[in-house]
Amino acid sequence: MKFNFAYVFLLCLISYAHGHETASGGSTTYVELTSDSFHDVVGHDQGVFVKFYAPWCGHCKNLAPTWEDLANAFAHVKDKVVIAKLDADNYKDVGSKYGVSGYPTLKWFPPGESDNPETYDGGRDLESLATFVEQKSNTKKRIKKATTAVTVLTASNFDGIVLDEKKNVLVEFYAPWCGHCKSLAPTYEKVAKTFSPESECVVANLDATVHKELGEKYGVKGFPTIKFFPKGEDKTPIDYDKSRSEEDFVKYLNEKCGTERQVGGGLNEKAGKIPELDAIALRYINAVSEDSIDKILKEAEDEAASINTKPAKYYVKVMEKIKEKPGYVDSEISRLEKILKSGTISENKMDDFTIRKNILSSFTKGPGLVHQEL
Repeated sequence: MKFNFAYVFLLCLISYAHGHETASGGSTTYVELTSDSFHDVVGHDQGVFVKFYAPWCGHCKNLAPTWEDLANAFAHVKDKVVIAKLDADNYKDVGSKYGVSGYPTLKWFPPGESDNPETYDGGRDLESLATFVEQKSNTKKRIKKATTAVTVLTASNFDGIVLDEKKNVLVEFYAPWCGHCKSLAPTYEKVAKTFSPESECVVANLDATVHKELGEKYGVKGFPTIKFFPKGEDKTPIDYDKSRSEEDFVKYLNEKCGTERQVGGGLNEKAGKIPELDAIALRYINAVSEDSIDKILKEAEDEAASINTKPAKYYVKVMEKIKEKPGYVDSEISRLEKILKSGTISENKMDDFTIRKNILSSFTKGPGLVHQEL
């Protein structure tokens, strides 16, 4: 196939003139066609995939973000593939010529062909569209998948994640074109990252324009719609009706999931604390005789055994360390604070050390110690 430099130069000019800014700040790589430019692009050395659309068409708006992603997926092979679109409501002459009677209509024009395009009638998700273009153009797509802490749901994985009896799941039903959904996205991402260490508390979303049957099943009538699916046998969703601030999302999920996450990530000062053992810790550090110390330690061991969690066992370990080395608590808190501030440890270690520090605070006589009536 002969490479047409004049054509590619023209194509770059058209793309530059009509590309627009995406949410990430980059320029899209599809080509906006008009009646005048249509045959400057179609019918040459490259295959051209054209979306005939109308600005007022809801389905066209739904497809728009995917069409941008499709163009970007083939930006590296502009000499072989052009992803384009044409406002057929404005340029009716072109739409009429190619039998466009509804929107959006997608047509593939093979290289050198401008009269008999193939109408595309497959799926309109990115994977389906990209696979079609690959097959027609003998090229390979390059889809850049954004890194996200949000669990992305589809029809194939929805039940396995959302209806898992061992998981609490917050689900945002969204539409890619929805302004409120776009505004919520950065906050929702922060919340998902905050709860990512919690295996039983999942922050997820679902494109309800692609998976319409799931949106209809759960009564989604507007975007975004947010529902909480509690763990347990009864997975009946609860409508999320709180504020959509990061603080309120974190507070809501902590209450529903029994977690102690703080805004911005990490655990709060309550994480790992056990009221029954806090009361025993207070008595332990105020004990004066060896006999009372041993008696309280035995009480703590029994209580920790009945609770049988890692934090409960740590209370006992601290008591044993204090018995060996009276200054242990202050030195250990100081050591943990240095590690936590270093930023060199994993999320799991960060949680573990935060819990230890919280429990150690129960053995201090400084501010923040809660005295409880026994």
